[in-house]
Amino acid sequence: MLDPTTSPRLQLLLPAVLVASIAAAAVFAAEPPALPQPGAVQPAEGGLPADPAASVPQVILPLIHAAPVQAELGLKGNLLVRLEELFATFDGDWWRARNLPPAEQRAAIAKLEKVAKTWLTDSLPKEKLLRLAELERRAQGGRVLLRPSVAKAVGLSAEQSGKLLSAARRTESAAAALGKVFALGTGSGDFEKAALQVARERELKLPGELLSEEQHQQWRRLVGDPFDTTTLDRIYPMAPPLAPSATWINSEPLTLAELRGKVVILHFYAFECVNCQRNLPIYAAWQQAYADKGVAVIGIQSPETDRERNPEGVITAAKEAGIDYPVQFDGDLATWKAWGNTMWPTVYVIDQQGYLRVWWQGELTWQGAKGDEVIRGAVEKLLAAEADRTP
Repeated sequence: MLDPTTSPRLQLLLPAVLVASIAAAAVFAAEPPALPQPGAVQPAEGGLPADPAASVPQVILPLIHAAPVQAELGLKGNLLVRLEELFATFDGDWWRARNLPPAEQRAAIAKLEKVAKTWLTDSLPKEKLLRLAELERRAQGGRVLLRPSVAKAVGLSAEQSGKLLSAARRTESAAAALGKVFALGTGSGDFEKAALQVARERELKLPGELLSEEQHQQWRRLVGDPFDTTTLDRIYPMAPPLAPSATWINSEPLTLAELRGKVVILHFYAFECVNCQRNLPIYAAWQQAYADKGVAVIGIQSPETDRERNPEGVITAAKEAGIDYPVQFDGDLATWKAWGNTMWPTVYVIDQQGYLRVWWQGELTWQGAKGDEVIRGAVEKLLAAEADRTP
C-alpha cells in the first residue's frame, strides 16, 4: 500500500521494487557508466532541465561510501572513523532526499556534496583530491561530457555536444515515460522498457562514434588510471537510526548501533495490509534460516489504519501471525519518517557496518517477482564477505 502523500522514485524502474547496486557494463571501457543515486529517477511529468549539466549524475556521495574508493583515497584508521562521523550528520538527509522532486533532490544532494568536499579538502592531500576528481568523472560515464569544463578539455564541438545532450534527453524522456506507467499502474510497461533500453544503448554507444581518437585520449586522461566503478557495492547511505519506541514485541528496545557486526533484514509493515501479510511467511523463513548465522530480522509496524495504531492490537496480530523476531511498534510513524519510507511493505538489507545495501518495495513474489531471491542473495553475499572487494 502506498502512502498517498508520496510516490516511490525507483532507480531501476521495476514495479514496486528498488534493488541496489551495479550499473550496466561500459560500452566505452575508459569511461564506465554512472553510479546510481538512491531512489533517483527522472520526473514522470514536466520538462527536462534546461541546463545540460543537470543531466550529469551526482556521484560523490556514492563514491566516498564505497570501501574500495576509501582505500584508493587512503581513508583508513582515525580518518575513516571521522568520515563515518561525517556520514552520521548527513546520510539521513541524503536518504530522505530520494523522495523529493528531481530538481529539489538535485539541489539537496549538491548541498551535501559541498559539505563532503569541504571535509575531504581539509583531510586529504592534493594528489588524493585529484584522484577523487578522476573517479568522479569516470563514474559519471558519458554524461560527464555534458559538463562544460570537460567538454572544453576534450575539445567537443557544438555539434558533438548537441548530439550527446539529445541522446541523454531521449534516455531521460524514456525513463520518465516508464516511471509514469508504473506510478499510474496503467500497464505492464513492456513497450516503455524496450524504448528505454534502446535509448540507453544508443546513448552509451554515441561517444565512441562521435569522438575522434585525440578526443578519446583527452577523455582517458581526465579519468586517470583504470578503476572499475561499476563493481562498487556499498554506494548507499548508512541506515537511519530507529526512533525511540516504548513498545517492542519479542525483544527489549533495540538500536541498529548495537546490531553492528550482524546483517540486518528490516521490514516495514502494517498488520492489516494484505500485501504485508503475504510477505510474513518469507520473513519467518529468513529468521529460521539465518538467525544463528549472524543475521537479525526486525519488523517495524508502522500503522496505516486506526486499528494498527493500537499497540495491543499490534501485539495480538503479531502473535497470531507467529512472528517470533523483534518488532518495533512505530505508532507515531517516527521511524517511518526518519527512513523516508513510502510503501507498505518495504524490506531493507543493512550490512555489518550499518550501511544500506538492497531494498525491495511491495510483495516479494508478486506476479512472479523474485524479491525473496534478491534479498537472500544480498544477505548471503554479505555473510560470505564477497562484497566490497577492491576492483
